[in-house]
Amino acid sequence: MTHAQRTLLLDRFYRITEIPMLFLSICFLVIFFLIESRTLSTTTTLVLDGILWIIWGIFGIELLIKWYLSPDRVAYLRANWIEIVMIAIPFLRPLRLLWLPIILTRLWRQSRQTLRQRMPAFIGITSLIVVLVAATLMFVAEQGSGGPIASFADAIWWALTTVTTVGYGDTYPVTVLGRGVAVFLMLAGISLFGLLTANIAALFVEDEAADRQREMLTEIQQRLTRIEQLLAQRAGEEKQL
Repeated sequence: MTHAQRTLLLDRFYRITEIPMLFLSICFLVIFFLIESRTLSTTTTLVLDGILWIIWGIFGIELLIKWYLSPDRVAYLRANWIEIVMIAIPFLRPLRLLWLPIILTRLWRQSRQTLRQRMPAFIGITSLIVVLVAATLMFVAEQGSGGPIASFADAIWWALTTVTTVGYGDTYPVTVLGRGVAVFLMLAGISLFGLLTANIAALFVEDEAADRQREMLTEIQQRLTRIEQLLAQRAGEEKQL
C-alpha cells in the first residue's frame, strides 16, 4: 500500500473504533476496581478476570492493526508507548496495580480525543474515573481502622457524596492517608463542577451569539432585498424616460 492509502485506512480505522475502544477502556477500569475491592465471590472474580483478559486481547489486536496501517511504524510505536507497555506487562497479580496508571492515561487520552467536542460527556467520564480511584484508595486506606468506611460500597458512597459537595457526614476517613485522599477528591469535585458550570454558561453565550448573528444576517438580507427593489424601480423609471 502507498503512504496515502495507509493514512486513509488508519484514519478510517480510528473513526470506527474510537467510541467502542473508549467504552472498553471504561469497562476495563470498572472491572479492575471491582476486582481490587476484594468484595466479590471467587467465582465472580474469576469471570471478571476472564473478561479483563478478553479486553486485553482486543487492546493488543487494536495496537497491531494501527501499527500495521501506520505510514511510519517506528514513529507510531514511539507516540503510543503507553499502549505498548500496557500490552507488554504480564497479567499477574503482583504487577496488577501497574495497570492502573496506564489504563487511566489511556482512558484520559481517548476521552480527550473522542469527546473534545462533547465537554459535558468528557467531564462526566473524568468524574467517574476520579470517583472510582478515590473510592479504591479510601477503601485500602481505611481497612482495619475501625472507622465508618468498612466496605468498598461505603467508600463509593463516601466518594459520591464528597465529589458532589453534598457531604452527609455519615461516612468519613479517620486515617492520615484517607484524609489526604479526601482533600484530593474535594479539590477535584470543585474543579469538575466549575468546568461543568463554565461549559454550560458558554453554551448559553454561544446560543445568544448565534441568535445575534442570525438577526444581523436577516437584517442584511432584508436591506439587500430593499436595495434590489429600489434598483429595479430606478431602472424601470429610466426606461420610461
